[in-house]
Formats: sequence, structure tokens, C-alpha cells
Amino acid sequence: MVSILSCSNFHSGELVKLPKVNTQNSLDSVQAEIVYKYAQHFPNGTQLSFYILTHQKEKYIGVERRNDSLVYIDNSDNTFEIGSITKPFTGILLSKLVYDGKVNPTEPIKNILHIPLKQSSLNGVEITLVHLANHTSGLPFEPSDVNDVKVPYTLHNRYDPYQNYTIERLYDYLSNKMILQSTPGEKRKYSNLNFGLLGHILTLLSEKSYERQLFEVICNPLGMNNTYITFNYERKHFLVQGRDEFGKPIPNGNIINNAFIGATGIKSSAKDLAKFIKANIFDTTYFYLAQKTTKVTDEHFTGSLAWETYNEKGKHHVGAFGATGGYTSGLIFERNERVGVVVLSNVSAYLASKDSNIESLCKDLYGPLPYDTEKSK
Repeated sequence: MVSILSCSNFHSGELVKLPKVNTQNSLDSVQAEIVYKYAQHFPNGTQLSFYILTHQKEKYIGVERRNDSLVYIDNSDNTFEIGSITKPFTGILLSKLVYDGKVNPTEPIKNILHIPLKQSSLNGVEITLVHLANHTSGLPFEPSDVNDVKVPYTLHNRYDPYQNYTIERLYDYLSNKMILQSTPGEKRKYSNLNFGLLGHILTLLSEKSYERQLFEVICNPLGMNNTYITFNYERKHFLVQGRDEFGKPIPNGNIINNAFIGATGIKSSAKDLAKFIKANIFDTTYFYLAQKTTKVTDEHFTGSLAWETYNEKGKHHVGAFGATGGYTSGLIFERNERVGVVVLSNVSAYLASKDSNIESLCKDLYGPLPYDTEKSK
């Protein structure tokens, strides 16, 4: 059974207030206004899956747009591509190796890779693991040959530009084409290449696949049973269908030999990401180590092995946002105050604009959350 949040003028773009629904897993009046402001710009078939934590209270909300109405649904166990929210997972895998004393985060990557690098340093400074993790390696956002016309092009490539970017292509780029844009450790430049490369290096250090590390270090200990990389029949059954910018379903390809798994490859659910947030809030071992500052970018941002912390007006919250061809997502939490928000959607990254941005929706839901005045010491 679903609860209908009616909107007779939905197609006209007029904002009609949502009726109040008094259930444990429903939006309050402020949250309903926020969600409705954004949902009017999304196409039919859009699903939104929310998790909201306020101290010891938590709730899950599912919303779907069906023609001129929004309806409440239960999609907390359904999976979505989470795009760049994968990056903190990769950073935590690195943090676990550091915590266990198996690797030094300042190890130069040239000592780990099995290939010669065209350029591993600039001004006498070598690229290290920590430089990859805090986006200060000097590497570009992505390899210059991602859109190489020699690679066969299919419709799905538009929605997954890294689908055909194999480890072999990455090695060719690193050996023959890479050019550093700044001295390692000097400047922050957000980079999918950083975390694609870091994810691959972790497979060399651990001698395990990325997905196996993901299960052993994060998913299995936390009971995150709906978080994964590769499909099987059951997993695909619970995946929410991605949509293009016109609301049409797009195909979901399986990731095989993809060099960007560590940057964008994970699928997950609201319930699983709730467990992930709580581990990052309450853990005192490698999840906590992954939040330790490794780079002060400016007065507002600090980087770590896994996260970027935003500091303003006494708040020190952590955020990660993801976008793929058929999905966008957001995650924000504050460790000290024990508040957090997850927003998952099958809204295409190609739809993103000032009025339809899931990152903005996530931030707007997070902003009003109250502080915890009775935190445990």
C-alpha cells in the first residue's frame, strides 16, 4: 500500500504543498516542502530513497513520482548506483591497511605499481598514496584518453564513460601519457583518476579484488548485504532502474576490468548507507582514522584518507556526492553531533541543474537537523 501525496498541477511546475502523513517513516512538514521543491523538476519514474539520523532517532523514507502525484514507497533495501560516494569506501580500505600497519600512506606509488611511470614526481616530490586519497596528487580529473575515438562507442557509453576504460588502458596512460598538473601535495584538484588508481593499487597491496576487500573490510563487518560492485540475478532484481534526463530507462552494464571501480563503482541502499554512516560516527578504529586530517585546503575544507570535512560556524560535517548517467546521490554526516542524511535517486546526472540537483536537496535536508545536546563522552 502506498500513501499518495497529491499534486494536481504537477506538470505545470506549480508547487503544491504535501499533505501531512503521520507515520514513522514519512517526511515532516519542513522536509516535505524541501523534497517537493526539487521533485517537481524530476521525470516520471523518479525514485528517491532517504535516511535521516538525528541523534538516536532514525527513519527511512521512499518517494516515487507517478504522473501528477508523489507516493510513499518502501525502497530502503533497494539499490542505486552511488557514483563518487564510492571514494570514501576506497579511502577506508586504505585506512584499514594503514591501521593494521601493512602500508605507509606516504609510500610513493611508483614503488607499488608494476609498470614504469612517465612522470611520478614534480619538483622532486613523488606521488604518494595519501596524495591520491586527498586529491593533491597533481593528476587530472580523468585520463586524457578517456574518450579515445578508437574505442568502440555504444549508447551506454554516454551514461558510463568509464565502461571500456580497462586496467590495460590505465597502464598505457600512466606509462606513456600522464602529465602532472601541479606538485604532489601542493594543490587540491578533485579527481576520479586519483581514486580509480588508488582502488587498483589496493588490489596490488592486498592481492585481493576490490570487491572482495569491500566485503571483508566494510560490508561483512557492518552487515551491509546490499552493497556490491558486480551484478548477479538477485542483486539486479533489487536495483532501481536508472533513468536518463527524459525519464527513460537506461541499461545497467556489469563492471569488468574497469579501472575506475574505486572511484565510481559501488551500488548500495539507504539501509546499508545508514550502517556506513553510523560506523563512521561511532567507530574508533580505521573508520575514525580515515577522517583524520591529512591536508588543510583552506579555512573551510580539510582532506583526509577518505573524506573531505567542511568547517563553518562550529560545524564540521563530512559530505560525499555521486553522479552517474542514471543516478545521483548524497551523503552528509557530523560525527560529533550524531546527525546524518542519505539521499539516493535514479535521477540522471545529465538532468542536474540549479533546480534539480540532488546534492542541493541533500544539503537542504541536512541543514535544519538539530544538534545533540546529550552526546556520550
